[in-house]
Amino acid sequence: MISVDEFRESYINEDINAQAVNTSRYPIEVFIENAVDILQNDYLLVGGMEQCYYEYSRGSKSMRIDAAYLDLPANTLNLLYADYNSGAVKSITNTFISAKSRLLLNFLVNSLKGHFANAELSDPAVQLARNIKANFDYIGKIHLFIISTDKLSSTVKKLSVEPLSWNGRTVEVVLDVLDIEKIYRSKMVGFKKEDIVICCEDYGIDGIPCIKADIDTQQYDSYLAIVPGKFLSDIYKKYSSSLLESNVRSFLKFNGGVNKGIRGTILNQKSRFFTYNNGISTTASAIEVDRGKNGELIITAFTNLQIINGGQTTATLAATSIKNNADLSGIYVQMKLTVLKESDPDLIRCIATYANSQNKVKTADLNSSHPFYVRVEEYSRKVYAPAAEGQIVQTLWFFERTRGQYEQPLMQMTKAQREDYKLVRPKSKKYTLADLAKYMNAADILPHYVSWGGEVNAAHFHNNMVKQWDKDNSVYNELFYKELIGKKILFEHIGNIVSNQVWYQENRAYRPQLIAYTFAKLVFVAQKVNKQINYRLIWDLQEVPSCIDEDIAAISKIAFDVMYDENRPTANIESYCKREECWTNVAKQNYTLSEDGYGVLITPAEKQEESVRAKKDQRIASGIEDELGIFRKGSDYWKSLAEKGKSQNVLSSKDLSIIDNAVKYCEFVYTSLYPKQVKEINIVLNKLKENGIE
Repeated sequence: MISVDEFRESYINEDINAQAVNTSRYPIEVFIENAVDILQNDYLLVGGMEQCYYEYSRGSKSMRIDAAYLDLPANTLNLLYADYNSGAVKSITNTFISAKSRLLLNFLVNSLKGHFANAELSDPAVQLARNIKANFDYIGKIHLFIISTDKLSSTVKKLSVEPLSWNGRTVEVVLDVLDIEKIYRSKMVGFKKEDIVICCEDYGIDGIPCIKADIDTQQYDSYLAIVPGKFLSDIYKKYSSSLLESNVRSFLKFNGGVNKGIRGTILNQKSRFFTYNNGISTTASAIEVDRGKNGELIITAFTNLQIINGGQTTATLAATSIKNNADLSGIYVQMKLTVLKESDPDLIRCIATYANSQNKVKTADLNSSHPFYVRVEEYSRKVYAPAAEGQIVQTLWFFERTRGQYEQPLMQMTKAQREDYKLVRPKSKKYTLADLAKYMNAADILPHYVSWGGEVNAAHFHNNMVKQWDKDNSVYNELFYKELIGKKILFEHIGNIVSNQVWYQENRAYRPQLIAYTFAKLVFVAQKVNKQINYRLIWDLQEVPSCIDEDIAAISKIAFDVMYDENRPTANIESYCKREECWTNVAKQNYTLSEDGYGVLITPAEKQEESVRAKKDQRIASGIEDELGIFRKGSDYWKSLAEKGKSQNVLSSKDLSIIDNAVKYCEFVYTSLYPKQVKEINIVLNKLKENGIE
């Protein structure tokens, strides 16, 4: 197994320094970006954490911040200090931790004092400072993060920070230090988060009365319960977004703030809260139950409680108690609880989808188990990139469908094996689900979606992708995959050009937004002359032809000028970039593509001809795979489904005859199935699933 020291060397050289060279950035910038990624995954920060470097050195007034996320739905301010040391490993002491924590808190205090009131508003740190001052009444917790490539000293036994007092309010301050060993565990070791165990007695109640539903299934148990609003508020204050299933977190981030209607009911009509509110839907991996004084069933503890639907209700209860000091006694919320007996991502996805069918949160239903992502993963493991001139080894562009897929195999390898593994799968060619969504939405001229970042952008992509998948999934073929990589190469190439522009060097801010808007504008300009970007050409070359570089540089300056326009409709540039209005203003700026730039374009007719061939090949491949899928299930599986469907009056006589075709195929009565038969079998299978028969 790779040691921590070996990992540190690889992490610094390959993840940070090499990436810095490839993207024309400083290593500390790349490290902060990497740190943000770790925090977003391990602490469920929803992709909201943004780089906003600021440093001021003057004695006790010194302050520094590298990234932050004001998570209003979770009533939490997250602040990051990144300590990057590429040399010999040092020891992180209590003195070091205290000093860096003080720098972060000084930034916060100076924000509240109005220190940045007259500073340049285009600076991300200034915008953050003003947001902190404006929304401090909603902040119930301050979470400090120190992340470092050094090692935590054994003398550090406890991490604690005194609460912050300001204008009569006292706010909890928590601190986490992520040293190189924790980075190692995050990157390499299974990514299994610790169980969250919530004991009711810790929150002043004996238990939560409930009724168990009499449901015949081995997969889960179901309960109905009435939950005190104060209990929900208290656990949310402690665990914040860790309680919210990912699609709900995205929804809350997208809508921001608190729900005024719910808040109004809490403050003015709390006796009607139960009647007005739809309640919440939750899941848990386990619960503890007991009997109350009158023999009623009560839940005394939850393990890994997740709010699937009702995040807005829960967040608003917490926010109102913080902001308005609201009395939540007498407020109760109905709760539907599903206790999963075994981990089943598909079941969880279905619960989330149906639980949220009444509102927009279902648009954020994002699950890596969807067949689209599985198909991309399969292509990424078998479609080798053309070898560069002079090279013998062909490489793969590694799609990390689930977190840790790239690093985990390395754990059990020898040094020689790791070198061979990385030779074929260079770390620079690894990309994630969030990355994929970023490339696709930029290419689809949706830079304002990309600017939301992380889960929110990915949710937008997922929602549109599912519609296309259900309509005709053959468009997601090998050509699509090669063009996807072409988009990735172009996206990163644009990033390199942006980083080297003089005007960017002066600010070094909003790089992700600039890349997305430049990409979208380039696609838009091509469309204006009835052309498309030839992503297949970029795949074939494994690079972007330099003939388009001047156009990219010019277009990026257009995007920059719009973003920094003093007359922009909103002062906050980050917020402005998330609005479609920003894209509209970039789109209407005149630009004519250079003659050289046409060398990277293709006509729609040429693209269509290639797409038709690729779709036909994919339909054949998908048909074969669907037929094999029927066979792999076996005749006993199909016979069992037929019996259940018949006994529950779900299947018609025609449906039963269709399933009989599957049985005969599995028992070699039929040597093959016609495409129509395969389609009919899958339709009946979906019908059974919709009726709860698996």
